[in-house]
Amino acid sequence: MHVGVNTLFLIPREVGGTEIYVRSLLPALQALEAGLRLTVFTNRENHDSFADYDRTLIDVAATSRPRRIVAEQTSLPRAAARAGVDVLYSPGYTAPLRATFPQVVTIHDTQFLDFPEDFPWLSRAAQRIIVGGSARRANAITTVSEFSRRRIAERFGVPREKIIVAHSALSGLFAPPKPCALERPFLLYIANTYPHKNATRLVRAFDRIKDCIRHTLVICGQPREGEPPPHPRVKRIHYIAYEELIGMVQAADLVVFPSLYEGFGRPVVEAQEAGTRVIASRSAAIPEIGGDGATYFDGESEDGIAQAIVDALNEPPDVRVQWIARGRENAKRFTWGACASRTLDTFCMALSNN
Repeated sequence: MHVGVNTLFLIPREVGGTEIYVRSLLPALQALEAGLRLTVFTNRENHDSFADYDRTLIDVAATSRPRRIVAEQTSLPRAAARAGVDVLYSPGYTAPLRATFPQVVTIHDTQFLDFPEDFPWLSRAAQRIIVGGSARRANAITTVSEFSRRRIAERFGVPREKIIVAHSALSGLFAPPKPCALERPFLLYIANTYPHKNATRLVRAFDRIKDCIRHTLVICGQPREGEPPPHPRVKRIHYIAYEELIGMVQAADLVVFPSLYEGFGRPVVEAQEAGTRVIASRSAAIPEIGGDGATYFDGESEDGIAQAIVDALNEPPDVRVQWIARGRENAKRFTWGACASRTLDTFCMALSNN
């Protein structure tokens, strides 16, 4: 099978978990299926980073979203047809709306519809047309959770049987011990501070209990529209090298994840793999992904967040050990081999549905 991979959306180090998904899934697909041929369709920014694959440059700068969208709808399908792909796979929400070959698209979530305040109105309108059109025209869809599967079916009016869950996964990077330079003890939240990430409510909850605990709250991620106001016991880290991030997760007494919307919730399972105690919001896909390896709170309640932090910090050592063990066991569910197997099944389904 010859699969084309649409990476026109991918700007290195700018698209977060979607980049991790693509760069981890492709080698897992090759390891799973020896006869699989991949051709990666690249943009100006990411072309060099896919040197290990057969690749075709679509001469567009993805930093210009309008130009990238036009190229995806015009240049990409022509290039894929010339390459003779059996299936075109688009792992970044959008795909050509007209094509002569079967297509699979990965839609990670429907955040732009469920939390529209995070997006400018023009971006929302464009995504509604292009993501919705991609969902309806694709021969098959993959997504990263059962929660997202339900939302895609409801929001875009596509049958659920057309949507396959291929959970995102872990690569074992958070298990080996790493050093941490931060002063302990601290609580940790990893997120770019978009409004739905709920960082302001977390800081207010932390302020209520700051005199009862010794901890600093560390928020690691780029400031966005939901950036909380400064607080004397809150340390903001905007960027950190990946190795340092792993050490920070391992050193935290608690990873707190109050996000109100996630299609997957990678920081939850990364912390579980690291052997760190996790508490998280009972929202969207988070309980599905965190499983029985985390405790959950109402993310819209400052009292609920504050009480969950205090309860987790005060639990007996043997109880804490049990929670950490359950978290590590839960994290083992998410492997790139399993994700690749489900994705390959979806390619076959797209061929049969064409």
